[in-house]
Amino acid sequence: MKTHRFLFLLIIVVIISTFLAYLSYNYFIIENTMTLNMSVKIDDHFGLTADSDAIKFGRIMPGISSERSIFVNNKAAYPLRVVILKSGYIKDWVKVSENNFILEGNESRQINFEVFAPNNVNFGNYTGGVKIIFKKTYFNRYENPK
Repeated sequence: MKTHRFLFLLIIVVIISTFLAYLSYNYFIIENTMTLNMSVKIDDHFGLTADSDAIKFGRIMPGISSERSIFVNNKAAYPLRVVILKSGYIKDWVKVSENNFILEGNESRQINFEVFAPNNVNFGNYTGGVKIIFKKTYFNRYENPK
């Protein structure tokens, strides 16, 4: 009987701890997130895309690269850590100029994205995504990654 009570109490403590950790992480550490789609068309000639609603690399040939840039802004008065996560089919094709860095209060920074299409890729449209996470820096406020 005592073992059942102890096990029940342990389960309740684990559930409450998990819930509090989730709230702490989402509401006190992550300041903001931004999600952008990425796309590239592999074809037998070049073409540019000037849209700004996503990271569109345009039309490139196999074995060739293309580059696009975005600006990330910290409009807060305090520093934020910026973490960039890539996803989707082209995530391994894309290089990011800078990742996991501190963006000071009221600072903007240009981030370059370069896609390289492998030589053996078939013609077609390929997509992916980028999630940019802005985290508060309470525990590393005085860290200078530069």
